[in-house]
Amino acid sequence: MPSEHEFRLRFREWLIQHDLAEPVADAILESLPPFDWPDIARKSDMDARFDAVDGRLDKMDGRFDKMDDRMDQSDSRLGRIETDVHEVKTEMREFRMEFHSMSRAIVLSVMAMAVTLAVLVLTIGTAALAA
Repeated sequence: MPSEHEFRLRFREWLIQHDLAEPVADAILESLPPFDWPDIARKSDMDARFDAVDGRLDKMDGRFDKMDDRMDQSDSRLGRIETDVHEVKTEMREFRMEFHSMSRAIVLSVMAMAVTLAVLVLTIGTAALAA
């Protein structure tokens, strides 16, 4: 297979042999790309490549959309968890206040029973001494 340079020289000679002036043949050769024709990408090749890239980008967009949906679901779940935690804290505060009130009531009841028992003992003791 002839080299690109050899091919260009032969093509120039062929153009001159077919009644083209040397400047015209040189101008034609200068307008040709300096590489082999099979190396030139056709528009259809480029379109196919761009279509393939577009397809990959569309798949990536789909994946990002799925990730966005998952993040939205996670945000929603976190919001519900925060609400639940807030409710638990509120219930714990209420329980603590109720427990404190009940503890006070129990302590006061025990003290009242102790005073009642002391009064009862004193009354019975005083009555026993008087008899």
